[in-house]
Amino acid sequence: MKLLQKTIRNYFIYSVFVLLVAIPLFYLVMQRIVQEGVDDDLMATKEMLKPKISDAILNNTVGQLKFIDQDIFISITTYTRPYDTFKTIEVFDTLSQKEVPHRVLSSSFTINGKPCLLQVKTSLVNKNDLIKSIVKVQIVLLLLLLGGLFMINRSLSKRIWKPFYNTVNKLRNYKVENHEPLALAKSTVNEFDDLNHSLEALTERTYNTYISQKEFTENASHEMQSPLAVFQSKLELLMQTAPLNEEQAQLMGDLANASQRMARLNKSLVLLTKIENNQFAELEDVSLSQVVESYLQQYQPQAEEKHIAINSNIQSDTTVKANKALIEILIGNLLGNAIRHNYIKGTINVLLSGGKLSIENTGKLFPLDNRKIFERFQKESTDSNSIGLGLEMVEKICNIYHYELSYQYINHLHGFTIQFNKS
Repeated sequence: MKLLQKTIRNYFIYSVFVLLVAIPLFYLVMQRIVQEGVDDDLMATKEMLKPKISDAILNNTVGQLKFIDQDIFISITTYTRPYDTFKTIEVFDTLSQKEVPHRVLSSSFTINGKPCLLQVKTSLVNKNDLIKSIVKVQIVLLLLLLGGLFMINRSLSKRIWKPFYNTVNKLRNYKVENHEPLALAKSTVNEFDDLNHSLEALTERTYNTYISQKEFTENASHEMQSPLAVFQSKLELLMQTAPLNEEQAQLMGDLANASQRMARLNKSLVLLTKIENNQFAELEDVSLSQVVESYLQQYQPQAEEKHIAINSNIQSDTTVKANKALIEILIGNLLGNAIRHNYIKGTINVLLSGGKLSIENTGKLFPLDNRKIFERFQKESTDSNSIGLGLEMVEKICNIYHYELSYQYINHLHGFTIQFNKS
């Protein structure tokens, strides 16, 4: 979730919470205020009626008292304890044909020595309608306020964060190998301005580091190849000298193997560094089926030497947008490992279908460690030709192009699967 959305969401949740609490509370407070006002009116009516009741008792005409408001009732009682009670009741209204709320005052008092019971009743319909109207207006005003604050905050936030999003877009498109200056615009917000200055300095240092590593890679490759070539040529000349005893021949053979291994290691490390530095930036349409078929043909002699049966099923000609050299390294390493780590009279299954390449091979009778197989110099074979860098290259190439790489061990078969992104 974006920071802007998260901030607005927090404001929105708080506002909704306030509305849910404030509106019912406002309704109850208004109802209480109106009810207290009605109770005060009923008490005032009682005090106003007392003189009339007193005169009626003196003249013995209580039963003849008549009131314009039919909701006033008075009677002589034997209960002498004074009290005033209020309650709300529902009364059926013949005009509206429904129950309507009424507020009732029941008052007991003694006047001229006579205990009296007075009941005064008044309708709350108009008061409740007024309360509901006020609450509705309050809800509309609060919603308008909330909507206005939401829109204003969203508009202001977008304008304030615009320099940040511009910076992110430029960083997303930045390529260290092209060394295009970021040229970030000056911002009126100090924090964003400091961020832009730091990013510009960081990209400049990154480019300088990249150039240094690139030069080191090129120089190391060149400088190490020359002495290795001299060493190998001198060793070959030495092996041709005579006489040589068996011990000397064995030592020279070991030296030759070590020299070849060193040359392969140098080549792989240089290649790995180039991949990490993204020095294979050129893209083209690469036919996966052609590359797979080419390497199957290339590795056929090694497979025949170990009597390995290769079952291939290349159903579709999937094309990917990538550097052809990297795709060849990717597929070549997987097929080479499938042969190198296989046993005599083993099996290799190659399936290319729907943008997915699966290479399975027989080998060790237990699964490999998923946490370590893609690490540098991790070897699962005693083969001297293995230097432990092939799968790391495979993983790094997949990371560059966002391919999905997975390993599984099913039915005594070690399988590597790559899901390519089709062009």
